[in-house]
Amino acid sequence: MNTNVRLKVAYKTPQSLVGEYTRSVGQGGVTLETRRSLPLGTRFTFELHAGGVPRPVEVLGEVVQVEPREAQRFLLTVRYGVGEDRTALDAMLQRIYSAQEHDGLRRFPRLPLHLRAVEAAPFSPTFLVRDISRGGVGLEVQAPALPRHVRVGTPFLLEMDLKEGPLMLHGEVVWTSSVPRKHSETVTPGFGATFGRLRPEMQKRLEALLSLASLPPAPWKARVSFGMDAVTRMP
Repeated sequence: MNTNVRLKVAYKTPQSLVGEYTRSVGQGGVTLETRRSLPLGTRFTFELHAGGVPRPVEVLGEVVQVEPREAQRFLLTVRYGVGEDRTALDAMLQRIYSAQEHDGLRRFPRLPLHLRAVEAAPFSPTFLVRDISRGGVGLEVQAPALPRHVRVGTPFLLEMDLKEGPLMLHGEVVWTSSVPRKHSETVTPGFGATFGRLRPEMQKRLEALLSLASLPPAPWKARVSFGMDAVTRMP
């Protein structure tokens, strides 16, 4: 039985590759349906390829659960590990940032970051952090409409735990939108926030996140706060 499995996945752009990388690694693993069972401990290497970048990003994994399904199929749970060679990942990030700087549309290049966040308030929806930069963050709201308290000018705080300690990014909401999804009438509410003046240790942790050198423990999660709740929690 082969105990080393290598899978290749292709993406059109480095942006889409890194977006999927952060989403998948943030979940801590992946579930795969296969035609044959594999023993626990089977090692996986996921090769993530993107157009224009010669070397793939490699994500390591290990089978931690096997569940029989109907029609002689199996559901494998693969837990992700972290590869030691960052060369390809750094090249992907550099390609993303260089392209955005060349476009000149934004002051700070953005990192695609698929990170779920919650608010402590009761009955609040789930938020999805879509991208982040040195200057701010963009989020989607998993609800038909924006919460009433999410308005331009509202104080905002994003918190997450990194290996080096908590990352607390404070600022204010600067735009809101409700844009229909492509080829659908479903509306996706969203908003963007700019960061205020961050303390040196928070700036350092933000830079480590933007380079994907320091990541939250899986599964990734974050907290968002607004208004006075954000102000009282700000560092």
